[in-house]
Amino acid sequence: PIYKQDFDIDNFLTTLRQYYHGGRFDFLLNSKENIDLLNKRFVVFEVDSIKENKELFPIVTIIIMEAFINKMRRLKGIRKMIIVEEAWKALSTANMAEYMKYLFKTVRKYFGEAVVVTQEVDDIISSPIVKETIINNSDCKILLDQRKYMNRFDQIQELLGLTDKEK
Repeated sequence: PIYKQDFDIDNFLTTLRQYYHGGRFDFLLNSKENIDLLNKRFVVFEVDSIKENKELFPIVTIIIMEAFINKMRRLKGIRKMIIVEEAWKALSTANMAEYMKYLFKTVRKYFGEAVVVTQEVDDIISSPIVKETIINNSDCKILLDQRKYMNRFDQIQELLGLTDKEK
């Protein structure tokens, strides 16, 4: 339960004011119709234009996370997949890294898959929060051109748990 003394209603209303009619972001949360993301087969969230916006990016990220969790839990027997492109950005923040950890540990129970796409193996293995989670819970690992690791690929092989054949 949330107690009145634990919730600052004035701060909450002040924060939301910019999303209300006439506010700076009133175009975002005041749609005349609801968008049914649950039953859409393919949804893409393109966040490039707001990724540096310290106010909008966290809110949009929460909406995306909630939309996928909703799909994950409610669509029983239907394959679900979330693909996080440019995952280094998500993995660099503690909150998103914790969310990714949760996804990778949970999604298969709900007939789903989580995928991270990044250009550097180090983006994954340098995140203490998700390193073991992503590696241990990924049945499929696809590595493209790894020439820069040519002389130290044994280290990558060990970190990713690849067999000699996979190497």
